[in-house]
Amino acid sequence: MSTSAVSLDRYPLRERKRARLRVGLWRALKERIETTPFTDISVRELTAAMEVSEPTFFAHFTSKAQLLAYHIALWRIGTTLEAAHHPDGAPFLRAFFTSTAEAIRESPQMWFEITAEVARGAGLCEAPEISAAERLLVFGIDEALAVPATPQSELFARHLATAWGQGPDDPDVDQATTALLAAFYGVPLALGHDRLDELDGAYHHQIEHVLAYGRRP
Repeated sequence: MSTSAVSLDRYPLRERKRARLRVGLWRALKERIETTPFTDISVRELTAAMEVSEPTFFAHFTSKAQLLAYHIALWRIGTTLEAAHHPDGAPFLRAFFTSTAEAIRESPQMWFEITAEVARGAGLCEAPEISAAERLLVFGIDEALAVPATPQSELFARHLATAWGQGPDDPDVDQATTALLAAFYGVPLALGHDRLDELDGAYHHQIEHVLAYGRRP
């Protein structure tokens, strides 16, 4: 989604320009990464798409890999927005994984490249700050302004604890969070590109298995 110019007019011109540039660079990467390996996409190619210089890119992002972290932060905001329409606990987790499956099917290569970078220890889980103007430009609704880009581990622990009526530091919650994180990253890799149409069902099988662990006698 995108917002109207009127919605962004509440912010100073400098902030609006910064938002459009950062979001534009992200969109340029998002478009190219589905057909070109991440390592083959150059900063020069991305800046050419936005008609800015390479020094301008590095004034906003420390590296090309930080654009992947930027994508993760935006994905977290958007997915949390979608899931927030459901009650906390198990319904939220189910909606979160459904939204994640949709996002992966929409941009599968982006997901696989991010997973590869995370495996290399690229530090992509450290989310960059996303300004209010950037949020409006991407999501087009004021509700996006208040959504924190919370890491999956924190979200999973909180909602598992709610589902089970336990504290987030309970050992069972900690183990279940690890299991959900393993499913979160591992299920798409196990299915591969050719079977991503099965992703939603595979995710939910894992969720119900984890939730049942907390309901055991």
